[in-house]
Amino acid sequence: MRSFRYIFIIIAMAFMCGCSDDKVTPDADLFYEINISGNDVTFTNKTTGAISYKWDFGDGTTSDEESPVHTYPGKGKYVPTLYATTKDGKVTEGSTVLYIAKTSPVKLDDNSLADWDNVTDYEVTSGAAEKYFKRAKFDYDASYVYVYLEVNSKEENGDIYDFYMDTDNSAGTGLLTGTFTEGGYDVLLEGAVLADWFDVFYHKGEQNAFTFDFQSVTEFYTVGTKQQDGNVLKFELRLSRSKLKGLAGTTAMRIGIEATKGDWSATLGDMPDRGQPSVLINFE
Repeated sequence: MRSFRYIFIIIAMAFMCGCSDDKVTPDADLFYEINISGNDVTFTNKTTGAISYKWDFGDGTTSDEESPVHTYPGKGKYVPTLYATTKDGKVTEGSTVLYIAKTSPVKLDDNSLADWDNVTDYEVTSGAAEKYFKRAKFDYDASYVYVYLEVNSKEENGDIYDFYMDTDNSAGTGLLTGTFTEGGYDVLLEGAVLADWFDVFYHKGEQNAFTFDFQSVTEFYTVGTKQQDGNVLKFELRLSRSKLKGLAGTTAMRIGIEATKGDWSATLGDMPDRGQPSVLINFE
């Protein structure tokens, strides 16, 4: 879950023209910090010169607390405003802009796969003809694409995985392949990911030519929990959207995964099933 910290300082100054004997009442000096964690936002008020406060969170709700914690209803753009009142009744206000992005329940450092039970939007179950892949799930947030796989294998086999990714969701660019339809695959990730080997390749040239250039990209993936349940291997990983071409700014992507034996001697299976459309993920 992402967490960002912003500091906003708004200073109101009172000017005296020197041509009047009227007493000038000072404004409050607005100063507050904002910490965003998922949909929860902590407003830490450090304003001076005020005796009461009102927060308009920009989603139709308000609070009179000095430093409230507010949960926004969902992703989107919000403009919260702080109104600070001095002892003389003078009100100073200051606003800022918040962006609440989609969050994911998936955590890679919890030594558990139970958090995937809450992911249901992008789930694929293999057909009867597919003997290697059993199930896959996908999720995303502003920073990552998350992948969960169940396969009929064991970690020590060192299986190789090819992730075919259409990062701009356009069949007009990237490799056209019959393995996964309805996509032009711009990015190929290939390697024995559970053995700490995973490389990045970008497509070039004609769409029907399997021509990919190796890219020196580091720290673009992280493997999380791995579990062996009899002959079924379950594992999770995440891909950095900022590290891979096209993922940071795209509104949608497609992904299909092929598995090969660690010695390259045979193709083991495909997810989704061979000849089916790749998985379309909409980044709302």
